[in-house]
Amino acid sequence: MSRTFFVNAHVLDGVNPGRSATVVIDGERIACVAEQGKLPAEQSLRASSDTIYDLAGRTLMPGMVGGHMHLTYHRLDVFDLMGADMKYPATYTAVAAVRNAETVLKAGFTSGIGAGGTYNMDVVLKQLIADGLAIGPRMVACGKDFCVTGHPVDYKPELWASAQSAIGEICDGPDEFRKAVRRECKRGVEVIKLFVEGGHGLPNVVSRMSYEEIAAAAEAAHLSNMRIRAHTYSRDMIKTCLRAGVDIIDHADQMDDEIIEEFVRRGTFVLPSLYHLKAMIGVINTREDCEKWYASARVSLAKAVKAGVKLVVGDDFGTLQGPHGDNAKELAVYTDEIGIAPNEVIKWATSNGAEMMQRDDLGRIEAGRLADLLVVDGNPLLDMSLLADRDRLHLVMQGGRAITSRLVEAAH
Repeated sequence: MSRTFFVNAHVLDGVNPGRSATVVIDGERIACVAEQGKLPAEQSLRASSDTIYDLAGRTLMPGMVGGHMHLTYHRLDVFDLMGADMKYPATYTAVAAVRNAETVLKAGFTSGIGAGGTYNMDVVLKQLIADGLAIGPRMVACGKDFCVTGHPVDYKPELWASAQSAIGEICDGPDEFRKAVRRECKRGVEVIKLFVEGGHGLPNVVSRMSYEEIAAAAEAAHLSNMRIRAHTYSRDMIKTCLRAGVDIIDHADQMDDEIIEEFVRRGTFVLPSLYHLKAMIGVINTREDCEKWYASARVSLAKAVKAGVKLVVGDDFGTLQGPHGDNAKELAVYTDEIGIAPNEVIKWATSNGAEMMQRDDLGRIEAGRLADLLVVDGNPLLDMSLLADRDRLHLVMQGGRAITSRLVEAAH
């Protein structure tokens, strides 16, 4: 079987600060990572069919993990949410989702975790990719956005014949939540998304879920071997979600020392999702609003990193202001605006994301792991914006197969 050799690679995986190495790919997995010039004899070139790429110091890193994906959102206008499931039939949305999945993969996100979508498309898309009928990230499938009556996701006027939407699963009371979670399990969903409250880009003065409703949803999800994530920003509701057993917190704007300690104790995954606050300046918030968020985040995220909170990247891409393919722009917000160390942010996008997916075969460059890899022209530790420049993304590899490549094979 032919193998692929990356020599003179600047290997970066968020765990190590970066080192010069040779990496050998055999089939779909990494066979060897060796210090440059010290390749073991059993890994030396054996056949003319082996391929060599001299990276000449370019960065070799794991494929990134998008922890908050809405692949059915396509150029979503936040002022016309009803258009998301009223303007187009499910077949149109399906084609758009397939295209979005390919775009995200080619932007360097080789894996992703759903955070809500229409028509059960995460589940269908995952199957299409597995069957080779589409290309896209390795998926953990999400379903509808769960909310209560009166929440912003419950946006359709009652005078309409049906107040239910393709986006929102509107439930009231623990029993309705339990039944809806079990229905999503039957459909093949792997992670449940709760819109516990508004905030973080949504109106704040709306109905909130009760502890009993959140706990019922979490219990039903866990009994069905699913995980549960929650959109929540306020201190009180973050604490309520943690007490109820939520696994993943999206946004967590008001986390404080007590909450950070609880995140660490429980092993909760947290997605700050700060890119769209900047992208939406002049649309749903002002520059002053954004700076207030960022000023708070500079304090809370520094504490969270120091404490060891499991932070992951991922934001609401799929809008007019933040289209799919721009996903890596989020990483530079944390380094340039918030002041997080670049190697730490790389870890959020790779090994932390892989752990959130419950995949111990992804997220690092180590022998035995799947060869989901990127080659970047330059060093993201010096300039994180490189990851969002697809002209500088010289290779996207998934399972040992090149999805896109600008590399030129070296002579043996």
